[in-house]
Amino acid sequence: MPTDLTLAEALSDPLIGLMLQADGLDKASFADFLGKAARLQLEQKLTDLQERRAEAFYVRLAAHETIQGQARSL
Repeated sequence: MPTDLTLAEALSDPLIGLMLQADGLDKASFADFLGKAARLQLEQKLTDLQERRAEAFYVRLAAHETIQGQARSL
């Protein structure tokens, strides 16, 4: 089963090294690029998680308020 490369593995991979050389990029720039991409992905995942948790909270709150309202009307 294929897995993602670590940063160290990507920077030491000969094929990636040849591609960087062909594109005129150095390993430091590539490492910086990968780091920024990882941080952006993490931020997006955290934002998505916060939104899902907030939505679940409000769904539970609405259900609780509905049950409380029904209990008061009995």
